[in-house]
Amino acid sequence: MRRRRKPRMYLYLPFWLLIIGMVAVLIVIQFTTYQEYRQELDRLTAELAQEEQIAADLRYRQAFYESDAYIERLARERLDFVRQDEIIFRNIAN
Repeated sequence: MRRRRKPRMYLYLPFWLLIIGMVAVLIVIQFTTYQEYRQELDRLTAELAQEEQIAADLRYRQAFYESDAYIERLARERLDFVRQDEIIFRNIAN
């Protein structure tokens, strides 16, 4: 009768340590890449919020420039226009 050999687990130990080490390195690399992408996402989110604020301000200005109030203000400031029922006071001391 033949004697059955016991598997020698210590022979496989370097192989498993190598596999575990490779997995650990891959996890570290993936985590570093994730952190870089997360920082880029945060930067782009902040930039997007800033650009949305600028766009809202431009929409407000566009609405004002297209209004009658803006046209009237320009006429008063640049062309010295007045309404019929207004009284003009001028400083003649200058």
